[in-house]
Amino acid sequence: MAPTSRDRIMTEALRLFGEQGFAKTSVAQIEQAAGLSGGSGALYRHFKSKNELLVQAVATRLEDRAEWDQFLSPEFDLAAALGLFSAGGSTVDMIIALCRIGLDRLDHDRDVTRILLRDNSIPANLLEVFQQREYAVVMSAVTRGLAELAGDRVLDQDWDATAAVLVGALAHFWIMGDIFDGGHPANVDEDRYLRAIAEMIAARLDWAGTEGEDRG
Repeated sequence: MAPTSRDRIMTEALRLFGEQGFAKTSVAQIEQAAGLSGGSGALYRHFKSKNELLVQAVATRLEDRAEWDQFLSPEFDLAAALGLFSAGGSTVDMIIALCRIGLDRLDHDRDVTRILLRDNSIPANLLEVFQQREYAVVMSAVTRGLAELAGDRVLDQDWDATAAVLVGALAHFWIMGDIFDGGHPANVDEDRYLRAIAEMIAARLDWAGTEGEDRG
């Protein structure tokens, strides 16, 4: 089915916001990119304002979870899936697989990620949309995945904080690559970066288990 005018407006708006910034993108530019007459005001038949367009477009993109939907489901056995996706089946390999899933998601949401991480002109209510519809959901899945990987070794660790560190490290790598045209300024490639993250997280899993044994 061909995309509607509303769909085209949201798609092109996200692309332009991501490339140029929210404040620098005009309604006329969006209309023209969407195949409408630039400056005609056709956008306002679908959205009350550019702000409303931004929030609705981001919300729609974030809700398009496609193959990521299974990983975010509370009933999904994330640890078992990571074992299948990983190369060697070790804890480090499984965490690397989790990291790659996260980077793929950031790539899928490229325009949204650029808007949220690089544009300080966006309205405050957009951050709330992102926090509720994407970040909280992702954090819940990553936290659950880490707890599953830890297994019986530990039950009371602060996996929320560990998940925040992991998600933050992935976001940093992605945004640095986007800023520096595909490369990290430290000249560390994706494989090395993800392995470093995975080894540190795996070490925390092992450390947490040892600490639990010491307490016992």
